[in-house]
Amino acid sequence: MATAERAGNAQSEDVVIVLPHAVVVLDGATSVELGPGSGGWYADTLGQELARQLTRPDSSSDLRHVLADSIAHVAAAHALLPGRSPSAALTILRWTAETIEGLVLCDATLAVQTVDGTTSVLHDDRLHTFDHPERVAYLQAIRNGSAFDQERLRRMQAVTREHRNQPRGYWVAEAAPEAAHQAFRALWPRDTIAAVLLVTDGVACGVEPYQVLADWPAMFEMVKNKGAAAVIDLVYQAELADPQARRWPRFKTHDDKALAVIDFLGEDRG
Repeated sequence: MATAERAGNAQSEDVVIVLPHAVVVLDGATSVELGPGSGGWYADTLGQELARQLTRPDSSSDLRHVLADSIAHVAAAHALLPGRSPSAALTILRWTAETIEGLVLCDATLAVQTVDGTTSVLHDDRLHTFDHPERVAYLQAIRNGSAFDQERLRRMQAVTREHRNQPRGYWVAEAAPEAAHQAFRALWPRDTIAAVLLVTDGVACGVEPYQVLADWPAMFEMVKNKGAAAVIDLVYQAELADPQARRWPRFKTHDDKALAVIDFLGEDRG
């Protein structure tokens, strides 16, 4: 097991939680609106509840049920309302001696390398394929030379929020437990899996769109040969070379970055 993190600005809103038989990586959504807690607060709070649920002796439910219960608990404990709550993308990996189960919700990625060398990716791209005109226009303006604009970002986030956890929009962890049942989930026999990567979108962008890593096998290879922090450093340096986001349009120079890798060939079968 190895993890690496790097804040995009002063304080990261990504959270990595390592448990005896599970890993959770959360990406709190940065918001320019004042509200009931930041994305980082929500990611940490939901992460702690997921840790509690995942370490219960009877915790054998489908991960979507675990996530739904955790979202509901946090919403009730902090009086959060759907559509007005901070939110977080996330990915979860849980394993037993026989199986490995993965889940992703919103723009997080889980990449799996099998013992025969093939690589597959579990990814939720619904936020990025939800091309609201306000979002498309702002990104195009950045590509054309406009500076980062907090007021325009605020407007974009406001209209995007209207489509949060809606059938024709996108799904994310916030205060609606039903979002958990829209997560993507996969199950693998443990003896077929060599390693798994869990990354936030601040790291996944190194493969697409930056292509400073040719593909996901290249990320596995870099982690193996140079360590998890080397991947984060590579993506960070690419962004330093494009500080105004002209080459790769985005909403800030650096996003928060978090990565966890589990080497199952090097682990006991417990």
